[in-house]
Amino acid sequence: MKGWKRVLAVAGAAVMLAALAACHSVAKDATVFIQGELDATYLGKINEEYLNVVEDMTQADAQAKYDYNLQAEGEYLLSYLGVELPTDAVYQRAEEIVGEIYSHAKYTVADAELLKSGDIAAEVTISPIEIMPLIPEEFYAETWQNVKQQAGVSDDQVAMMSDEEYQVLDEQYAMALLDKLEGLIGQITYGTDQTILLQMKEDEEGYYSLVESGMQKLDEVMIDYTGAYA
Repeated sequence: MKGWKRVLAVAGAAVMLAALAACHSVAKDATVFIQGELDATYLGKINEEYLNVVEDMTQADAQAKYDYNLQAEGEYLLSYLGVELPTDAVYQRAEEIVGEIYSHAKYTVADAELLKSGDIAAEVTISPIEIMPLIPEEFYAETWQNVKQQAGVSDDQVAMMSDEEYQVLDEQYAMALLDKLEGLIGQITYGTDQTILLQMKEDEEGYYSLVESGMQKLDEVMIDYTGAYA
């Protein structure tokens, strides 16, 4: 399971409600916030409405969300692919691929509602991106075998390598897998739609923050690594 990798629920991502005059405005602004948060994080799209409902939020802050998300998802992707010692070039390539995959993200944010408890809730329907299952299981082992053959080394020799020596092979393996993944982007399909309930809780100072568990589930569904929703 993917670890929580977002900065979405921290204080800097809280909606400022102190300046809002009526309760019905709170739910409306929360809808704008959630839509804007997802657009900024997954698509790198930033709109003025979103910036206006978040205290002290700047274009640069919103862009940082997207950049951070690409970095974190890229690291997770490499871990999933079995890349052990990524180089800077591999990290950069992984982030580029993640950005291309996320450009196909599909989700719909329903109107947020103010609950009796004072919390805010909104349903987000996500179409899970189906691309990882397109890589045949045997491709991983075959790719590693090809890398070793091209280098002219045996498993025993690999086991005796220094980290620096191993990283050379690991980079070749990583790039081959990332090239394969990029080639499959045109074949992306979507799994069964999943509806996630996002909640926002108010703190003592009148700020609302997204509840982490809902965002974590949303993030796990966005890219279907295992084909669970296919």
